[in-house]
Amino acid sequence: MPSLQIAAHLVRRTMGSRRGLIMNVLVPAIILSIMAGLFASTNRDKAIIIVNNADSGILGEYLASSLQKEPLYEIHSEPAMNEQQLKDHVIEGKADAAIYIPADFSAKMMEGDSSTAQLYRMNTQLWNASLEATLQTEAQKLFSSAALVRGTDPESPVDLSKLTALLEAQASPKAVLANTEMELGKIVSNPTMIGLILMFVMLLVSQSIGFIMEDREQRTMARMYTAPLRSLDIAFGNFLGSMLVGTIQLVIVLSLTYFVFDYSPGISFGWMLLVLEFFLLAIVGLASAVAGLVRNSTQLSQINNIIIAPSCMISGCFFPLSMLPDFMQKLANFFPQKWALTAIDRLGGGGSFSDILLPLLILLLFAAVLIAFGSAVLRPNRTS
Repeated sequence: MPSLQIAAHLVRRTMGSRRGLIMNVLVPAIILSIMAGLFASTNRDKAIIIVNNADSGILGEYLASSLQKEPLYEIHSEPAMNEQQLKDHVIEGKADAAIYIPADFSAKMMEGDSSTAQLYRMNTQLWNASLEATLQTEAQKLFSSAALVRGTDPESPVDLSKLTALLEAQASPKAVLANTEMELGKIVSNPTMIGLILMFVMLLVSQSIGFIMEDREQRTMARMYTAPLRSLDIAFGNFLGSMLVGTIQLVIVLSLTYFVFDYSPGISFGWMLLVLEFFLLAIVGLASAVAGLVRNSTQLSQINNIIIAPSCMISGCFFPLSMLPDFMQKLANFFPQKWALTAIDRLGGGGSFSDILLPLLILLLFAAVLIAFGSAVLRPNRTS
């Protein structure tokens, strides 16, 4: 088929030579994969928290055990350390933070006086501010539980059996979380690495479309249209070639990312490749539509620089979309990056194919409309 020959020729031009294979495929893929590995390593490094529970009461034990359940921190229990030793460990960098539960923690709570654990840290950061808020919340919950068991009489002693039963009931909540369409998931709330991959795909596609623009400038495409070939075959061949180049590059990037540098956004290799293939199809259409509106490759490169980075920012590729104003969140619906992130986010939250069907169909609609437009405007009779 002529379309396959045209597609194969575009693949050879992109990566058929040693220089093309290294510069157009391997170097970008390796750089992005290294970034993913560094990102994964950073995410896996949990803050080390040392805890000394000097309280022998039930409430101090409950607070210490609740800290052990926090998945964001690596908790080390150090009952032999005093407060000064805890501080020294933080100052010397042996721990990221230290928590000291005072000896009178339970006694004060049961007497009606609020108390809290002491948090020692070198400086205030987002993660330890969150830890401090967690300590305050847990202490307030324990204070309220003791007050509830004690009743209206502040002089009456707290029934330990009732308090234990209440704390056990609180530790086993009856409410469960349910995924909803408006819920921000792991990827949407922290999209940086996935956003870089999406931007990488856009840059690769613009590169392959650049070869088509080169054919258009040098009148190679005009000669192709004078051959006994259908316009559909020429357009389909060019788009198929761009898809093949993008797919090869995606497989290399994801293989290095998943299997060499051990980064995974929480979904399997196959699901990730499926979503990115739909996104790739939409971006091929977008790049061809943009290419049809400019005169030469230089203008295409300039337009791409104007489109790619801003559209990725508006779509939530580098920071949560919720941080943007309401009108920009609505504007993001007109960019394919937003729907690719949505699909990956739903899969990362345990969703199935039915959960990502709508985002994939929207990406397919982007591709159909833009490719149809690009097929029309990329014809050589549109050049001057």
